[in-house]
Amino acid sequence: MLVIGAKGFAKQLLLVFSELNMLERLCFFDNISHDLPEKLYGRFPIIRTFTELERKIKRDPQYILGVGGSLTRYELGKKINTLGGKMQTIISGSALVARFDSVINEGVAVLSNAIIECGVHIAEGSLVNNAVVVSHDSRIGKYCELSPGAKILGRACVGDFSEVGSNAVILPGIKIGRYCRVGAGAVVTKDVPDRSAVVGVPAKPI
Repeated sequence: MLVIGAKGFAKQLLLVFSELNMLERLCFFDNISHDLPEKLYGRFPIIRTFTELERKIKRDPQYILGVGGSLTRYELGKKINTLGGKMQTIISGSALVARFDSVINEGVAVLSNAIIECGVHIAEGSLVNNAVVVSHDSRIGKYCELSPGAKILGRACVGDFSEVGSNAVILPGIKIGRYCRVGAGAVVTKDVPDRSAVVGVPAKPI
Protein backbone atom coordinates (compact mmCIF):
# COMPACT_ATOMS: atom_id res chain seq x y z
CA MET A 1 0.00 0.00 0.00
CA LEU A 2 1.17 3.53 -0.81
CA VAL A 3 0.75 6.32 1.73
CA ILE A 4 0.87 9.90 0.47
CA GLY A 5 2.96 11.72 3.08
CA ALA A 6 5.71 10.51 5.41
CA LYS A 7 5.43 12.71 8.50
CA GLY A 8 2.82 13.58 11.18
CA PHE A 9 -0.42 11.93 10.16
CA ALA A 10 1.30 9.36 7.94
CA LYS A 11 3.10 8.10 11.06
CA GLN A 12 -0.21 7.93 12.92
CA LEU A 13 -1.50 5.62 10.21
CA LEU A 14 1.21 3.09 11.02
CA LEU A 15 -0.76 2.07 14.12
CA VAL A 16 -3.81 1.39 11.95
CA PHE A 17 -1.78 -0.56 9.38
CA SER A 18 -0.30 -2.60 12.23
CA GLU A 19 -3.77 -3.37 13.65
CA LEU A 20 -4.93 -4.50 10.21
CA ASN A 21 -1.78 -6.54 9.46
CA MET A 22 -1.05 -4.36 6.43
CA LEU A 23 2.62 -3.54 7.05
CA GLU A 24 3.96 -5.75 4.25
CA ARG A 25 4.95 -3.83 1.09
CA LEU A 26 3.95 -0.53 2.74
CA CYS A 27 5.70 2.53 1.31
CA PHE A 28 5.40 6.32 1.59
CA PHE A 29 5.64 9.31 -0.76
CA ASP A 30 7.16 12.66 0.21
CA ASN A 31 8.83 14.89 -2.39
CA ILE A 32 9.13 18.06 -0.27
CA SER A 33 10.76 17.11 3.05
CA HIS A 34 14.57 17.14 3.09
CA ASP A 35 15.11 15.69 6.56
CA LEU A 36 13.72 12.19 6.01
CA PRO A 37 15.80 9.00 5.95
CA GLU A 38 15.80 6.62 3.00
CA LYS A 39 13.37 4.39 4.87
CA LEU A 40 10.86 5.40 7.53
CA TYR A 41 11.89 3.75 10.80
CA GLY A 42 14.52 1.87 8.81
CA ARG A 43 11.83 -0.32 7.24
CA PHE A 44 9.38 1.46 4.95
CA PRO A 45 10.71 2.93 1.65
CA ILE A 46 10.02 6.61 0.93
CA ILE A 47 9.40 7.57 -2.71
CA ARG A 48 10.92 10.99 -3.42
CA THR A 49 9.93 12.00 -6.98
CA PHE A 50 6.80 12.09 -9.13
CA THR A 51 8.59 9.93 -11.69
CA GLU A 52 9.03 7.17 -9.09
CA LEU A 53 5.46 7.77 -7.90
CA GLU A 54 4.03 7.30 -11.41
CA ARG A 55 5.90 4.01 -11.76
CA LYS A 56 4.55 2.84 -8.42
CA ILE A 57 0.96 3.81 -9.30
CA LYS A 58 1.15 1.97 -12.64
CA ARG A 59 2.07 -1.20 -10.73
CA ASP A 60 -0.48 -0.66 -7.98
CA PRO A 61 -2.83 2.37 -8.13
CA GLN A 62 -4.20 2.06 -4.58
CA TYR A 63 -3.16 4.77 -2.13
CA ILE A 64 -4.17 6.32 1.18
CA LEU A 65 -3.90 10.01 2.07
CA GLY A 66 -1.40 10.34 4.92
CA VAL A 67 -1.61 14.11 5.37
CA GLY A 68 -3.80 16.32 7.52
CA GLY A 69 -5.56 19.55 6.58
CA SER A 70 -8.73 19.60 4.50
CA LEU A 71 -7.43 21.51 1.48
CA THR A 72 -4.05 19.75 1.53
CA ARG A 73 -5.80 16.38 1.42
CA TYR A 74 -8.03 17.54 -1.41
CA GLU A 75 -5.23 18.98 -3.56
CA LEU A 76 -2.97 15.96 -3.11
CA GLY A 77 -5.80 13.52 -3.79
CA LYS A 78 -6.73 15.36 -6.98
CA LYS A 79 -3.10 15.31 -8.17
CA ILE A 80 -2.56 11.62 -7.41
CA ASN A 81 -5.85 10.70 -9.10
CA THR A 82 -4.72 12.39 -12.33
CA LEU A 83 -1.75 9.99 -12.31
CA GLY A 84 -4.16 7.07 -12.18
CA GLY A 85 -4.24 6.58 -8.41
CA LYS A 86 -7.27 5.11 -6.69
CA MET A 87 -7.88 6.59 -3.25
CA GLN A 88 -8.69 4.02 -0.56
CA THR A 89 -10.57 4.09 2.72
CA ILE A 90 -8.88 2.87 5.90
CA ILE A 91 -10.69 2.10 9.16
CA SER A 92 -8.90 1.15 12.38
CA GLY A 93 -9.65 -2.25 13.80
CA SER A 94 -10.44 -0.58 17.13
CA ALA A 95 -12.98 1.85 15.63
CA LEU A 96 -16.66 1.09 16.22
CA VAL A 97 -18.68 1.61 13.05
CA ALA A 98 -22.43 0.93 12.99
CA ARG A 99 -23.68 -1.43 10.29
CA PHE A 100 -27.09 0.21 9.88
CA ASP A 101 -27.40 2.95 7.24
CA SER A 102 -23.86 4.20 7.78
CA VAL A 103 -22.00 5.29 4.63
CA ILE A 104 -18.25 5.87 4.57
CA ASN A 105 -17.03 6.97 1.16
CA GLU A 106 -13.69 6.50 -0.57
CA GLY A 107 -10.57 8.06 0.86
CA VAL A 108 -11.91 8.37 4.41
CA ALA A 109 -9.52 7.57 7.27
CA VAL A 110 -11.04 6.45 10.58
CA LEU A 111 -8.50 6.15 13.38
CA SER A 112 -8.31 4.26 16.67
CA ASN A 113 -11.27 4.23 19.08
CA ALA A 114 -13.49 6.39 16.88
CA ILE A 115 -17.23 5.72 17.15
CA ILE A 116 -19.51 6.13 14.14
CA GLU A 117 -23.16 5.51 14.95
CA CYS A 118 -26.14 4.47 12.82
CA GLY A 119 -27.28 6.66 9.94
CA VAL A 120 -24.00 8.56 9.63
CA HIS A 121 -22.76 9.60 6.18
CA ILE A 122 -19.12 10.60 5.72
CA ALA A 123 -18.15 11.96 2.30
CA GLU A 124 -14.93 11.29 0.42
CA GLY A 125 -11.50 12.20 1.70
CA SER A 126 -12.48 13.07 5.26
CA LEU A 127 -10.35 12.34 8.31
CA VAL A 128 -11.92 11.01 11.53
CA ASN A 129 -9.18 11.11 14.13
CA ASN A 130 -8.58 9.15 17.35
CA ALA A 131 -11.54 8.89 19.77
CA VAL A 132 -13.88 11.01 17.63
CA VAL A 133 -17.61 10.36 18.10
CA VAL A 134 -20.00 10.93 15.20
CA SER A 135 -23.49 10.37 16.55
CA HIS A 136 -26.55 9.04 14.77
CA ASP A 137 -27.82 10.61 11.53
CA SER A 138 -24.97 13.13 11.27
CA ARG A 139 -23.46 14.22 7.96
CA ILE A 140 -19.76 14.90 7.41
CA GLY A 141 -18.89 16.58 4.10
CA LYS A 142 -15.99 16.08 1.70
CA TYR A 143 -12.42 16.44 2.96
CA CYS A 144 -13.37 17.43 6.50
CA GLU A 145 -10.97 16.94 9.38
CA LEU A 146 -12.31 15.90 12.80
CA SER A 147 -9.48 16.23 15.33
CA PRO A 148 -8.94 13.85 18.28
CA GLY A 149 -11.80 13.70 20.76
CA ALA A 150 -14.22 15.83 18.72
CA LYS A 151 -17.91 14.97 19.20
CA ILE A 152 -20.46 15.49 16.44
CA LEU A 153 -23.81 14.88 18.11
CA GLY A 154 -27.04 13.56 16.60
CA ARG A 155 -28.26 14.99 13.26
CA ALA A 156 -25.46 17.57 13.14
CA CYS A 157 -23.86 18.45 9.79
CA VAL A 158 -20.29 19.50 9.00
CA GLY A 159 -19.89 21.06 5.55
CA ASP A 160 -17.24 20.27 2.94
CA PHE A 161 -13.62 21.25 3.74
CA SER A 162 -14.39 22.18 7.35
CA GLU A 163 -12.16 21.36 10.32
CA VAL A 164 -13.29 20.61 13.88
CA GLY A 165 -10.66 21.03 16.62
CA SER A 166 -9.68 18.58 19.35
CA ASN A 167 -12.41 17.94 21.96
CA ALA A 168 -14.81 20.36 20.29
CA VAL A 169 -18.52 19.49 20.57
CA ILE A 170 -21.12 20.16 17.88
CA LEU A 171 -24.53 19.99 19.55
CA PRO A 172 -27.45 18.00 18.06
CA GLY A 173 -28.94 19.33 14.84
CA ILE A 174 -26.33 22.09 14.42
CA LYS A 175 -25.07 22.84 10.91
CA ILE A 176 -21.46 23.83 10.28
CA GLY A 177 -21.01 25.44 6.85
CA ARG A 178 -18.36 24.80 4.21
CA TYR A 179 -14.72 25.88 4.74
CA CYS A 180 -15.28 26.50 8.47
CA ARG A 181 -12.94 26.15 11.44
CA VAL A 182 -14.11 25.15 14.91
CA GLY A 183 -11.51 25.78 17.63
CA ALA A 184 -10.26 23.15 20.05
CA GLY A 185 -12.61 22.66 23.00
CA ALA A 186 -15.36 24.81 21.50
CA VAL A 187 -19.01 23.97 22.13
CA VAL A 188 -21.08 24.93 19.10
CA THR A 189 -24.67 25.76 20.02
CA LYS A 190 -25.73 27.68 16.88
CA ASP A 191 -25.38 27.12 13.14
CA VAL A 192 -22.10 28.38 11.65
CA PRO A 193 -22.21 30.01 8.18
CA ASP A 194 -19.77 29.14 5.39
CA ARG A 195 -16.15 30.31 5.71
CA SER A 196 -16.43 31.14 9.41
CA ALA A 197 -14.20 30.40 12.41
CA VAL A 198 -15.66 29.91 15.89
CA VAL A 199 -14.06 29.39 19.31
CA GLY A 200 -15.08 29.22 22.94
CA VAL A 201 -17.91 27.97 25.15
CA PRO A 202 -20.39 28.66 23.76
CA ALA A 203 -18.63 29.08 20.42
CA LYS A 204 -18.54 32.58 18.96
CA PRO A 205 -17.16 33.85 15.63
CA ILE A 206 -13.71 35.40 15.40
